[in-house]
Amino acid sequence: MRRPARAGGSLADSARASLLPFFATRAIVLAALGLSRFLSGQLGLTGPAGIKAIGTSRAGLTAWDASWYLRVAEAGYSGAGHTSLRFFPLLPLAARVLGYLPGLSDRAALLLIVNLAGFAALVALHRLVSLEAVGESVAERSLWILSLWPAAFVLVMGYAEALLLLLSVLAFWCWRTGRWWWSLLPAFLAGLTRPVGVLLAVPALVEGLSWWRAGRRRLPETVLRAAGVLAAPAGAAAYLAWAAAAFGSFTAPLSEQLSPKHRGGVADPLVTLARDASDFVRGRHFGTALHAPFVVIFVALALYLFFRLPAAYGWYAVATLAVAVTAPNLDSLERYGLACFPLAVSAALLCANRSVERTVLAGLAAVLTGLATLAFLGLYVP
Repeated sequence: MRRPARAGGSLADSARASLLPFFATRAIVLAALGLSRFLSGQLGLTGPAGIKAIGTSRAGLTAWDASWYLRVAEAGYSGAGHTSLRFFPLLPLAARVLGYLPGLSDRAALLLIVNLAGFAALVALHRLVSLEAVGESVAERSLWILSLWPAAFVLVMGYAEALLLLLSVLAFWCWRTGRWWWSLLPAFLAGLTRPVGVLLAVPALVEGLSWWRAGRRRLPETVLRAAGVLAAPAGAAAYLAWAAAAFGSFTAPLSEQLSPKHRGGVADPLVTLARDASDFVRGRHFGTALHAPFVVIFVALALYLFFRLPAAYGWYAVATLAVAVTAPNLDSLERYGLACFPLAVSAALLCANRSVERTVLAGLAAVLTGLATLAFLGLYVP
């Protein structure tokens, strides 16, 4: 088990390193939103596709799934309808509580929490990567790659990914520095944030087994690490238990998420990729077909992690991708990759050459701008 080094610099240094990537993302996303509103409103789009584009661009930062988080924050799960159960409660609950402040609407509270969490996640990521003795340049490059990730526009919108990123990075930092007591809270809250939050049990287990194999088998520490493994699933179970009490079904949030009209069940990823490739060639379902090329990239990044970082990072990426690519469609694949921050660190490790780094960052910025515009036009599923 490779032990982390002591992080260089201070928390203020990490905050300063995070400022420019943080604001760059928001400048790109707001520019894409403005462009989408021009295209949908000024070019006279008509018909169902035009109506969808106008509606999505007008919703702006609370379009797509963000609208569901906002509905839950405003009206609760009963008011938002049974479908809203698939959206886990931490973000809308926090927005509802913050929205009680005078002059702050639920919408403003939702976006404020997301963007503050997004900045804090960058600061935490810089501290974590600095621990792993891979170089300060890798830590800074990780911030840029994560901020320009193809789906990074959801870190500006009312999505839960920013909150999940913050909590997962904090949990990793606690595990890697031996602060297992501290890890229980962020891991538990991650389980309350998104269904995939439970996947934090995988890296926790890997870290715990590495400690066990090192011969440090004292009972109190063993119990503590077992609790760390179970913390994220316990957070999800707490929400499911509430759903059982309020709606009469422990599995209602999961069954709603796995219904054919949403994620669907489990499918053969090769069949899904073949279908999407065929759609791309034939010009059908272009937005869905856009997800397919990222599968190869993400798998390569996940595998590279095993050569450069402790195993917990690689297994977390593998677990996340296994969930993403076994869906009947690849919608939201880039968002799954965004929430799995080790993939961004892997890309940062690969871009050691300065010219390669500049090319990759420029390409990411262009892809982010394009996908954000398409998402605001209702043509791409984030």
